Amino acid sequence: MATANFSRRKLLGAAGALWTAKGAWRGAAAQAPAQAKPPVHELPATAWNSFEIELPPHRYAADLLPDSAFGINMAMGPATPNREDRLKAMQQAGIKWGRQSMSWRTVEPEKGRYELEPWDGYVDLCRKYGLLLVGNLTGQNPLHDPRTPEGVEAYCNMARALVRRFRSRIQHWQIWNEPNGGSFWTGTAEQYARLLTAAGRAIHETDPQAKVLGLNMAFCDLPWAERLLKQVPPDCFDILCFHPYRPPSAPEERYDWWIIDQYVGNWHREELSENHPLAYMSFLEQTRELARVVERFGPRKPFWVTEINWNTPACPFGTQELRQSDLLVRFYVLALSSGLVEKIFPWTLADTGNRQYDMAHMVGLMRHDLAPKYAYYAHAWMARMLESKRWERNDVFGPDVYSVVFRDPSSGQRVLVAWTTRPYAYLRIQNEGGLTVCDLYGSERFVPKDPKSDRPVIAPLSESPVFVTGPGELRSQEVPNPGMQT
Repeated sequence: MATANFSRRKLLGAAGALWTAKGAWRGAAAQAPAQAKPPVHELPATAWNSFEIELPPHRYAADLLPDSAFGINMAMGPATPNREDRLKAMQQAGIKWGRQSMSWRTVEPEKGRYELEPWDGYVDLCRKYGLLLVGNLTGQNPLHDPRTPEGVEAYCNMARALVRRFRSRIQHWQIWNEPNGGSFWTGTAEQYARLLTAAGRAIHETDPQAKVLGLNMAFCDLPWAERLLKQVPPDCFDILCFHPYRPPSAPEERYDWWIIDQYVGNWHREELSENHPLAYMSFLEQTRELARVVERFGPRKPFWVTEINWNTPACPFGTQELRQSDLLVRFYVLALSSGLVEKIFPWTLADTGNRQYDMAHMVGLMRHDLAPKYAYYAHAWMARMLESKRWERNDVFGPDVYSVVFRDPSSGQRVLVAWTTRPYAYLRIQNEGGLTVCDLYGSERFVPKDPKSDRPVIAPLSESPVFVTGPGELRSQEVPNPGMQT
């Protein structure tokens, strides 16, 4: 059970100092020299917590769990100064997979010479903290143009060198980031298809056990996916990845503001109108449509969501921090209960800066100085409740009440996750021997079986999910209009 320790931010107006989470005074004397740009984690704080949640040890803290669904975008590398603090935070949050960008220009600083030594100790350090890595081979290299045959071969040579070096430690490799538009890929779908086909084959030939992650597209871009899949052999990649960002919309909503503003209004301003079908689908509806597209070209592949989050800036498309927690957990449960998505990688562990009005800075589950947001604790409790569990069934699945059951295949223990998109709703849950209800931050209460009645528990729901455990199958159903005699 969690215990909440409340403390207040201490102000020292005259000195301009702040009491940090570690209990050290940070004032003018502690700042970096005026001419030096401090590391991100040393920037002055611009947001402060008045809460702490005590997390119990994670049952699988140091274990490598290939089947785990819980990932993160690393947003760091061998040269990151506070990398071990970040890895400790990931371990405490129950994160088991890391999507690691391996910049082409960094790996190959000179033609044909690969700088791999710095990655050796880093990869081993990640594994020490129970983290398996996905190598994301991305980023322009001024030495090569991946749109040309020569550039494709250079990319394949870089991939071969990495796979040979890390074949016993990294077995998942991603081919580029968001090649369907934006600033990451300046070529066509046909040019990316050539890169994916060649690089996928090079990786499979170098390590037959390796898995190749393809598409990696921004949004659930159905037209681009179909165009690409027409041009690649089905065996050149093993896992399909996409980034279904949708701030500020909830995953269950059938209106996607982000699609309208960015995909329609920015990327395809001259081609698409605001009645584009993607904008009027929930996250799962978009994902099911993607599955239908993929199945036209062969057996469906596993889906991984390799980027997702609800950023928390004070600006358009920002999300309030408490709501970020609710939406993140709801997204996970919806994805895992769909039968389509296997793993999820939020972007990212920590904010990339301290500008509260900047969409690109407020991207993490933690603040830039690794002070946890509510979403960090919500992720940590979700991982503790659901790790080792597998989706079993959906008792209630929309349109505005959700009750999803997970089961531990070894112990038979079940966990029911429930919420509503309305301000309130009620769920009838069987009560063979009492139920334990846990919120997103670990606060628990036990609801005993009423000795005078065989009635099930009538559990109130809100937009914030709860985890329910107890004996038996935990059968549940919605109670539309409960009365005191229900």
